[in-house]
Amino acid sequence: MILLDVSSLSLAWPTKTLFVDLSFTIEEKDRIGILGINGSGKSTLLNILAGAETADQGVIRRRSDLAISFLSQRPELGEGTVSDAVGSDWQAKAAIDRLGLTEIADRSIASLSGGQQKRAALAAVLENSGAGLLILDEPTNHLDIEGIEYLERVIKDFAGGVVFVSHDRYLIDRVATKTIELSSDGAFVVEGGYQSHLLAKAEREAKSERDEATRRVLERKELAWLQRGARARRRKSKSRLAIAQRTLAAPTRQEQRIGPLALNDFGQQRLGRQVIDLENVGAEVGGKKLFDNVNILMSSMERLGVVGPNGVGKSTLLDVIAGRRIPTTGTVNYGSTIRIGYFDQIGETLDQDASVEEIVAGPGSRLDHRQTSLLGRFWFEPATHRAQVRTLSGGEQRRLQLMSVLASEPNVLLLDEPTNDLDLDTLRALEDWLDTFRGALVVVTHDRALLERTVEHVVALGEEGFRHLGAGEAVWEQARSESQPNAPRPKPEAKKRQRSGRSLSTLHYELQEVEVEIEKRALERDQYSAFLTDDSITHNSQQEMYRSLASTLESLENAEDRWLAISEEIEGRT
Repeated sequence: MILLDVSSLSLAWPTKTLFVDLSFTIEEKDRIGILGINGSGKSTLLNILAGAETADQGVIRRRSDLAISFLSQRPELGEGTVSDAVGSDWQAKAAIDRLGLTEIADRSIASLSGGQQKRAALAAVLENSGAGLLILDEPTNHLDIEGIEYLERVIKDFAGGVVFVSHDRYLIDRVATKTIELSSDGAFVVEGGYQSHLLAKAEREAKSERDEATRRVLERKELAWLQRGARARRRKSKSRLAIAQRTLAAPTRQEQRIGPLALNDFGQQRLGRQVIDLENVGAEVGGKKLFDNVNILMSSMERLGVVGPNGVGKSTLLDVIAGRRIPTTGTVNYGSTIRIGYFDQIGETLDQDASVEEIVAGPGSRLDHRQTSLLGRFWFEPATHRAQVRTLSGGEQRRLQLMSVLASEPNVLLLDEPTNDLDLDTLRALEDWLDTFRGALVVVTHDRALLERTVEHVVALGEEGFRHLGAGEAVWEQARSESQPNAPRPKPEAKKRQRSGRSLSTLHYELQEVEVEIEKRALERDQYSAFLTDDSITHNSQQEMYRSLASTLESLENAEDRWLAISEEIEGRT
């Protein structure tokens, strides 16, 4: 049953067009992820769907009895306590518990931090049993491991439809039945989750490159024809002339962002052998002990992740490491060469009343050519340079904050929930840059993809105290076990692989089998990719091809992982 129908929706700001002629429907059991860079109109689209804003053109038809439960980017909960805002029945109490709000349930909304208010608003939205459509703007921000898993379960089990904006790639891939990407080229609707979105986007870009190559060939032919003289030009048919003129007159593709994010534009101070050492460190806030006996010996190339439920003191630990807070017990020793860059999750370093220009150039100063260029390479349009920080989107503020942190040329980076409000393009650029960062890194995050890509070792804060966990693919499950003591412990797969008990001859035989499978899957991948370049195939066939390609890519990745595991075991036995 259709809940909401969007037809020919268009919206433009004075300096930018957000979307044009956008059409789609939302049915029961639809789980639609809205994707796009910061400033592309994702939150604005959700506001329009919820009825909080209006579009310039287009029609939205809602089912007559449709009740919408809306989590906005900056929710307003009014007066009263958390319990007043969320409710007092068993569903409300369950949401309060799962989202880590039990201890503050009787506190007033006004006394809460921004992250606590966002979680309280999410609890109120999810508890609304009468809603037929959930609209969620960045629902995973400020959630811990248990909260994210609870959110996933609610979205999957919800009887109505769900539309959400999120940077959490795991959430998008696990729950989305459809994605809508807003971009400068238009809005693109794709069946499936994050992986399907990436495959479709890659194919669009490949097709765009092929079209541009055809355009360049026509331009060269047109130039050669013009250079041959009037007699030759007269012999060219009018139809071919018309085709060439249309092709040459076609607008070239306009990118919203020119070039990569300029993370490499900043230098970095040399870091000595001693970095930061924590010995038996503990901290209390308001008489409540958060943690104690924390021991960390940080190396010059540290890649440390910090996980744990909300309220156990992860941000406080970063404050202690940064020197913002003196520990209640224990000592913190700093090396003489360290320069700390602290990317906190609430943007304390940004003056909300200052303009972007003042943040970059300094109070009362104007941007010089280098600073203007740098802002452009951090994807800030000229129209934003004189804007107050408070008028920027959440993602734009975080990007400006990141630029300010890196401008100090740190060699120790402390990142507190760095994925909050950043779009996926920025996240991927940040993750790639962290691979090359020549310094120490400490990250507080519950983003599973970020943990797997950037962290080599993980520590957890929780009811069981300060604990060192493992690393690699199992780190999310280990972190989950730490936050839920009764959850089953993950099995040490890596140790099993190191010595399986198979003979060397068996291992070599299995390696050959895996190599054959890799060749087979690679051939399938190439065949599906070739089919997808055929413009004559139907939409349904194309979607089926995307699903088959996704399955093949997963099988290929699994086969490559098995090849690596067997090769490592053979190497360890010889």
